[in-house]
Amino acid sequence: MASKTGDPYWLVAFPQEYKGPSRVGLQRLMDKVKGYARVVKFEIPGNLKIGTLDSLMSLTESLGKVDSLIAMSLGKVLKTLEDIQGKESELGVIAYRSVTSFKWQYNKFMVSCSLHKITDGIENSVRGQEGDIKKMMNTYNEVSQTLDSINRTDNGTLLVRPLNPILKNVNVYPSPSLEIIFVVVSSKKKSEFLATYETMEESYKKRRARKEEENTQMARDQRRRDLSDAIPEILKSSKDEKKRSEMLQGGAVYKHIANVMRKAKDMIAQGQILSDGKRGRDENFDQKAAEAKAKEALEDDLAKLTDILSDAIEEKLKPYDHQAPNNSGARAAVVDVVLTAEEFDIQGKHIDNCRKMVTVEYGKAKKEIERKLAEMKRSEKKKLPDPPYIVPGSANLLDEDDEYCLFKMMIMKKFKDEVLKICREKRITVRAYKYDPDGELNHTNKKNTLAATQKKLRNRVINKCKVSYPDIFQQWMHIKAVRCFAESVLRFGLPKKTEDFKAIFPNHIQAALVQPFPGRDQRVRQIMKKLYSGLASAEVTAELDASETDYSGLGANFYPYVYLQIDLNHAL
Repeated sequence: MASKTGDPYWLVAFPQEYKGPSRVGLQRLMDKVKGYARVVKFEIPGNLKIGTLDSLMSLTESLGKVDSLIAMSLGKVLKTLEDIQGKESELGVIAYRSVTSFKWQYNKFMVSCSLHKITDGIENSVRGQEGDIKKMMNTYNEVSQTLDSINRTDNGTLLVRPLNPILKNVNVYPSPSLEIIFVVVSSKKKSEFLATYETMEESYKKRRARKEEENTQMARDQRRRDLSDAIPEILKSSKDEKKRSEMLQGGAVYKHIANVMRKAKDMIAQGQILSDGKRGRDENFDQKAAEAKAKEALEDDLAKLTDILSDAIEEKLKPYDHQAPNNSGARAAVVDVVLTAEEFDIQGKHIDNCRKMVTVEYGKAKKEIERKLAEMKRSEKKKLPDPPYIVPGSANLLDEDDEYCLFKMMIMKKFKDEVLKICREKRITVRAYKYDPDGELNHTNKKNTLAATQKKLRNRVINKCKVSYPDIFQQWMHIKAVRCFAESVLRFGLPKKTEDFKAIFPNHIQAALVQPFPGRDQRVRQIMKKLYSGLASAEVTAELDASETDYSGLGANFYPYVYLQIDLNHAL
């Protein structure tokens, strides 16, 4: 919180009074409030450009907003300075004391310019300086937040602390098939982890085996459903001569029938013809007999499908009775048909003739089939059970703090994904780590660079605030002067004497700074109200009761003299 700068000043203006040739308006005010307030002359250039009445009235509306804007900017700048320094600043107090010595800066705010131009120039200047400080502060905050984050990490628990200093002498690449991972375990579960880490993969393996069995069973059930739909459909179509003829005309019908037959043969070979729902419904159910009966029915269907497939193949190869296929696509199609016939032991004149037409392509396809069959046989050999994912006895404690323990653990590289999944399930944190011989040095250098940058940016912000605050304050005082000038001309009018136009202040209107002594505000108000009562009617200056409504439109703070408050305490 910024410190209090001092008691407010009242910037007031009233028509000048004369005693002979001498101006006595200021002295008269001093004499009347003597002992109650301090009064100082406030210098306002008397030859500022007035412009038109309309422009002056519109200016007074915008001046109030600019006045408030600059007051808030001063508060922001001072608060920024005090926040970044961590202590109260005397800038506000020093600037506040300079109010009584205010001088118009003629070289910066030329009186030959319009009041609108002077006001706009000050507003843009203040906005620009406030924006510059905000940008610099944002950059400083970003660097500070990054540095604070690194420091929190460095001083944090083993969940976040950098691993480079801990792992300097740890071999992280034991062999091509093994990998070292680093896990963080709660100190409360240290003993439990050491007792169970070698076997915590077992439950995962069991779940995986159950899942594989479920998937296999689902595939079997789907195959049964496919066959229960496809076989009756094909056999039904084959019984009707017209439909049979239309079916055999289809170019790829032999492929569909062959696929159905392959699924049926696989089911027979695996002995899984009946679904689980049809097995063991009661104690008298003869599963063996039911399977044999189902097998016999399926084999009978296969025989019928073989006849249909034979007709489909013959139909497919008829076009090549007297003319060999003349392009690679057609030759590949013929090879596929011939191989399908051989697969299901189907003989025929067309098949033999076409085999001779595509001897080269047939030989290559035959070799490829033999290669795939050999590969399938190798893969169908009894699989060995997976080795342990985690090497037994490999967990070693590397570091420990008040909350956590850091272990290194050796695992099979090919099962790393599985181990990571198991650790997540067990709420064990695996720390990502990539070996970098210069990692610790780079980390230290980054911290040092950020610390130096933070200090540099901090000094820039401090210097910018110290330079900008007095400048913005002086511009604020100029806005007060312009506002006082404009409201005074609108309130008291223009001078009657031509020579006074060059010095409206102080020849025609007098401006002054009034600073009531503590607790004397109301007394000074009463004196000044009586002193300048002739400037406004009694009805306008009368104080309203709480029950009365103000219909004047002037507000509760209307006085017969021009009144502006200079109080930085409201801007903090």
